[in-house]
Amino acid sequence: MPESVKMIFMMTLFSGLAGLGLAAMDNVTKPLAEQNNRLFTLKSIKLVMPKTDTPDPCKKYDPGFDNQPDNDAVCINGTTVYRGREGDKVTDIAVISIGDNAFSGTIKVLVGLRVEDEMLMGLKVLQHAETPGLGTNMTKCTFQQQMVGHTPTDINFTVKKDGGDIDQLSGATITSRSMLNAITKAQNLLKEHKDEILNGSPLKEGESCNGK
Repeated sequence: MPESVKMIFMMTLFSGLAGLGLAAMDNVTKPLAEQNNRLFTLKSIKLVMPKTDTPDPCKKYDPGFDNQPDNDAVCINGTTVYRGREGDKVTDIAVISIGDNAFSGTIKVLVGLRVEDEMLMGLKVLQHAETPGLGTNMTKCTFQQQMVGHTPTDINFTVKKDGGDIDQLSGATITSRSMLNAITKAQNLLKEHKDEILNGSPLKEGESCNGK
């Protein structure tokens, strides 16, 4: 066999073996990654749907639901909504909401709401690129205490600089506005699509809501 042909044969063989190895590795790691993502999702949902009538983001509570909300999600206008149930009744929801016009793009927030009155039950920042020590302070429970435990009829969910009731973060007014934008979007989604949220068919296993 000529050397050139032998070289091509060996390269093809090694490439095939490498491909098989990568495929085998993917088969092992993909289920682990999916399981880790699910655990993170459930942990986040538990934080924003606590079992209490007076939520305080600086305190810990048991989950306020007895179902598996990640298996009971609906897609509303491209937004994922997880439903928390007590028995058959949907009592709370967790909405993946995007806050627009942050200092460095957008902010993705998991917003927990009580269905009865749109009370903000909890917040979990899922993704952001804000300035360390300034915008990142939006994740602190002491900032979120101004909002959690209140309904749109209790307070105005805008910063005081814009005539609202929320003290903006020092040096990070833009971040504060974006966070509140995400909260308001979630509240409006519940208000405008309540029937779909309560009665819509859940997403099937492996089905996503436009990747959001």
